[in-house]
Amino acid sequence: MRIAVTGSNGRIGRYVAQELDNAGHQVVGLDVQHDTQAKGGQLLVDLTDAGQVYGALAGCEAVVHMGAWANPGVVPDTRTYADNPTGTFNLLQAAADLDIRRVVSASSNQVYGFFEAPPLYAPVDEEHPCRPVNCYALSKTAGEQAAEYFSRHKGLDILSLRILGTRTPDEIPGDIAKIVADPASAAKLLWTRTDARDAAVACRLAVEVDAVESGPYNIAGPRVVLDIPTRELVERYFGDRTELRDGLQGFESPLSCAKAKRVFGYAPRYAWSVGVEHLEEDGS
Repeated sequence: MRIAVTGSNGRIGRYVAQELDNAGHQVVGLDVQHDTQAKGGQLLVDLTDAGQVYGALAGCEAVVHMGAWANPGVVPDTRTYADNPTGTFNLLQAAADLDIRRVVSASSNQVYGFFEAPPLYAPVDEEHPCRPVNCYALSKTAGEQAAEYFSRHKGLDILSLRILGTRTPDEIPGDIAKIVADPASAAKLLWTRTDARDAAVACRLAVEVDAVESGPYNIAGPRVVLDIPTRELVERYFGDRTELRDGLQGFESPLSCAKAKRVFGYAPRYAWSVGVEHLEEDGS
């Protein structure tokens, strides 16, 4: 397939572009800056400019939307909320008009609001209430609402991936050291890190699957990085504020990816933890 990848030169977007290229797809990278090392074709595109978006998507069969101001504080809140939802709307409108039926869009676990309050229950599925506590999370919530609109009224298949704590392989060891030093603060990302390579595979699987359910999908690493059982972590740091439900076993992440596994076969390969690294491409 000819697949447009927005934010293709970003920290995670470049892994997505590489994964799709390795799988034999024709990748068209869309970004605001050029990267001489990028795979596939590249177009300089401002997603807030609807005309540029239409031109860039012409001839594409699917879109993976990674382009956004990532995380709160990167730019002023007014720009985060002006640009992120506008870019998503422009992309979905162009996809609908150009008859591009499959869109995979990067949302965020931050829509759940764990930076301010623990989950209401664990494992956390996609039915958990959204409680955005910063402008970035609010912009991602707006993007999901736009996706729901275009799915319901325009017939697009749109999968919004609520990705948890994505890091590149070289970043994760440092993150683990910080989690070990301060597990209480690490609770806001559920003591979990998602390898960018697993996030990229999730995007590819979501693009390629035939039968699909539009809507949100949790994407996370397979386990907590601490060598402490997950139920013990939840009880210790969340207490009775979080209901422990059946299904949370061993060291698995409190963010359930059961829906993504059922619908498009997501099965993360890189189980990072204390003393266990996965810097090699084969995951060993």
